[in-house]
Amino acid sequence: MQADPRHLTVLAVGELRLSEQGTPYLECDTTLGKIAICGSERSRWNIGLVQSEALPFEAVMFCVPAQAPEHVYWVPEETKLFVPAL
Repeated sequence: MQADPRHLTVLAVGELRLSEQGTPYLECDTTLGKIAICGSERSRWNIGLVQSEALPFEAVMFCVPAQAPEHVYWVPEETKLFVPAL
């Protein structure tokens, strides 16, 4: 599935969670709705980037439509996040 860039503002960041498969992810409330930022055992780069930012902050995230009703989008682990410099 193609990941498309979305400009959004992250309003709140939840706790690190694990999927049923054991994959780490971070839920965030954004101006587009609730998203899940996915990680893996080998990379939590995107998760760490989001956790280190002061709220609220703007970002461009490459997203895919979520396959679960609790999220609007998923941010796959292999995509890049861009946080504009002030």
